[in-house]
Amino acid sequence: MRLREVLQLCGFSRATLYREIKLHTFPAPVKLPARSVGWLQDDVTQWLNARVAQRGPAYQAHAQIEHQDTKREAALRPGRRRARDEVE
Repeated sequence: MRLREVLQLCGFSRATLYREIKLHTFPAPVKLPARSVGWLQDDVTQWLNARVAQRGPAYQAHAQIEHQDTKREAALRPGRRRARDEVE
């Protein structure tokens, strides 16, 4: 992957990306010919998956509560067909 793709995928600025590389918290680029670098897609994907896994149980519990609230609100809303029938 080229720099632009990595930045877009990770949401980093260029400076932040290179700072993370220097701190060894992001995969290092691979040298390519003609003064350019790229990243292995598998390395970036593994890094992203590790970040998702770091969210931990607190995030998962919060997501479940939001999902339950959404289901509860949907159950309390009257259906469109019922609302039309009552108007007629």
